[in-house]
Amino acid sequence: MADRPAVKPHDWIKVEGVPCVVAVVRGPPELSDDIEVVFNPKTPANVDVKWTGEAWAFSRPGDLGGYADRYPRLSAYVHTLKAGPYAR
Repeated sequence: MADRPAVKPHDWIKVEGVPCVVAVVRGPPELSDDIEVVFNPKTPANVDVKWTGEAWAFSRPGDLGGYADRYPRLSAYVHTLKAGPYAR
């Protein structure tokens, strides 16, 4: 089992093959929902993800997430998401 990779807000990660922007990092790594991400530039959504010991995974499979673009606290991360992973 590998340690959770170090991530910070605005980092790009892949969760089950889906490109996501890290919005919130929680600690310690033993928490069930390690971080909150935003994904899907056309209809931005926010969900919690966890480190499985091998890869990032959605905490609640099938959860389509919240409407990230409706939350002011997530607006900077939605902007990063819409700019794309190579805009920085």
